[in-house]
Amino acid sequence: MTLRRVWIDTDPAINAGNGEVDDAFALVQALCSPELEIAGVSAVYGNTDIDHTFAMAREIVTRAHRSDIPVYRGSGRGEERCANEATAALTQALNEGPLTILALGPLTTIAATLGLRDAPTGNVEEIVFVGGRRDGLEFFATPTQMKPFGDMNFECDPAAASELLALGVPMTLAGWEVCSKMWLTPDDLDWLRDEGGECARWLAASARTWQSDWQRNFAAPGFTPFDTLAVGWLLLPDAFARHRWPTRIYHDGNRPLFAADRSFDGPIVTYLREVDHVRFHADLMRRLLSA
Repeated sequence: MTLRRVWIDTDPAINAGNGEVDDAFALVQALCSPELEIAGVSAVYGNTDIDHTFAMAREIVTRAHRSDIPVYRGSGRGEERCANEATAALTQALNEGPLTILALGPLTTIAATLGLRDAPTGNVEEIVFVGGRRDGLEFFATPTQMKPFGDMNFECDPAAASELLALGVPMTLAGWEVCSKMWLTPDDLDWLRDEGGECARWLAASARTWQSDWQRNFAAPGFTPFDTLAVGWLLLPDAFARHRWPTRIYHDGNRPLFAADRSFDGPIVTYLREVDHVRFHADLMRRLLSA
């Protein structure tokens, strides 16, 4: 088996039934994937403050029985370009060879690292970012949702996306459009509870409130495990439909937008648009059940 060397930058907020849970599901998914050689994990602010995301990242790695993987504290606020332990560790990992970066939170730490003088940007095989949209797309989970979601990872630090695109590093956008094709349902959480390992049972218990919120607020069949799609792209690339589209970062008067469309003339990214959700779901559950 040829391993893909990966760095994970994440902002987990899972906490005893509270907070967004998708980072935790994605991190466990990756930790349970023998196809990936995880060089390190860094925590970044985003879903909550850096103290919480750093503590949760370390807890998740421990619960998944992967204490061999180091966890580093990254940037604690938007547009923070100062050096920290995560930028130093990520730089070292890049100096050691080609690396794919899974960007599951704001891009601040990654931009701070790759923006350094003499940063080894040539060793970035790909940045897979959970953000971006097809031009004109709004983020609605169901027809009953009144106000669209924001593109939070991007909106926390729009300048970071611009800086990375300017560096010319390969980027893949696993944004709302492809993520919204996948659901985890109450039955899935029951499955993890009843047949999974200790970590899987913890994930299921921690996700119950989040699941209930989606059902109550949006009449949804479950919740969308956004960040798992970015990991899945590395594991099952042939399950995804994608485009090579130019991008544009702009402000529409209300919010910043990171959009991709064939009519644009900016830096080109790989834009993930569709996924074989049946195949992806089966693969995701197999990995989570093993945790």
